[in-house]
Amino acid sequence: MRARKPAIILTFLTAAALVGGIARAQDWHQGRGRLEGTITSAAGAPIAGATVALRYQGAGPDLKTDKKGHWAILGLVGGSWDADISAPGFQPRKISVSVSEINRNPPVNLALEPEAKQEAPSTETQVGGKTISKEAAAAIEKGNAASKAKNYAEAEENYLKALPELPDNPSLLSNLALNYYFDNKPDQALTFARRTVAADPQNTSAWLMISELELQKGNLDAGQEALAKVPAERITSPEPYLNLGILFYNKKKLAEADDAFTKAIAKKPDLAEAYYYRGLARYQAKRMTEARADLQKSIELDPSGKDADTARELLKTMK
Repeated sequence: MRARKPAIILTFLTAAALVGGIARAQDWHQGRGRLEGTITSAAGAPIAGATVALRYQGAGPDLKTDKKGHWAILGLVGGSWDADISAPGFQPRKISVSVSEINRNPPVNLALEPEAKQEAPSTETQVGGKTISKEAAAAIEKGNAASKAKNYAEAEENYLKALPELPDNPSLLSNLALNYYFDNKPDQALTFARRTVAADPQNTSAWLMISELELQKGNLDAGQEALAKVPAERITSPEPYLNLGILFYNKKKLAEADDAFTKAIAKKPDLAEAYYYRGLARYQAKRMTEARADLQKSIELDPSGKDADTARELLKTMK
């Protein structure tokens, strides 16, 4: 019990101090201090109707200047006061004033600067923080419209017009890569996908495209390297892993092929082709029980598929 008394006393004292602080703030007008001042423009002209908000511990009066820009108040408690001065058309000011209840307080004379004029909206077009010409901006808009309409050749033509002014812009480079990809121009797509990741190394879509295109070309190392740049959760299609597995299989890297086909199946559990190829890899690795299960699964998923007959013939040899 003794150990808890200081905490109780501390709580009581804290509450008492808080109540005392509130009481003093409410009694800001019970003192003998006097403040006055004049508010003018930077040119020296008096500002009538300016607001002088005086605050002592969060409480205090709001005063207005007269036609001569003058304000005054009596009965302030001594201490540090905050003053916020504002007037329409002028920049506000915030100051602190020390008020004495014994000595005469010097006048608070302030000059307000004119309110900053808002600049007219810019007519220039900026892309990625870079100002471009109207022609380049128009070309990008036309390219976007053509791409949306699946007019890929027209989109490519317009994007290329803007490229000299935005040679390192990731969005423009990515748009070119995508349009060339959908336009069945893999070499151009690969070129711009690589330019995209050079400008934006975190662009997972471009890395996926690079992986797919390199693997389609049979470039195992380049495709695998690009795929490693993509977080596993961002890969939603089984195709990258399927292509990777086929290349591993062709190079007789059976364990790596098995792992890639397993990842493809994880992305699409009903992909008969992935089961078929994993069955082949396991067959070559002499893992007959697992190979048989994969080949049977591929037939079950696609009984009349292109690999079904081959799978059936292999199963006969395994009996």
